[in-house]
Amino acid sequence: MKHMPMINRLLAAVLILYGNYLAIFDGPSPLSIIMILAGLSQLAADLVFPAAEPHDERQEEIKRKSGHMSYALSIVYVFVMLMLFQWNVIEDIMKAFMYLLFIQVMTFPVMMFIYNRRS
Repeated sequence: MKHMPMINRLLAAVLILYGNYLAIFDGPSPLSIIMILAGLSQLAADLVFPAAEPHDERQEEIKRKSGHMSYALSIVYVFVMLMLFQWNVIEDIMKAFMYLLFIQVMTFPVMMFIYNRRS
C-alpha cells in the first residue's frame, strides 16, 4: 500500500476535474456538484493526515471521533433541512438536497481537521 497516497490524490484530481467538466459543459447538475465535493473531501482528508506521518492509534481515534460527530451532525442537518422545507423557507427540494449534501460531505474532513488540531 505504498502508492495509496498517490492514488488518493489522483482520484481526488479526477473527481474534481470531471465534476468541473460536467459543470462547464452540461451546467451545474447534482452529479457534477457531488463529484467536486467528493474530490475536495478526499483532498482535505489527505491533507489532514499526510503520507509522511506514520499510521498509528492517534489517527484511528481522530477518525473515529470525526465519524461519530459527523454522523450526529448529519442527523441534525437532515432535521433542519426538512423543517426549512416544511416551513417554505427553502422552496426547491433539489436546492435543499444540495445544501444537505454539501454540509454532509464536508463535515467529516472539517471534523478531522478540528480533532487533529486539538490532539
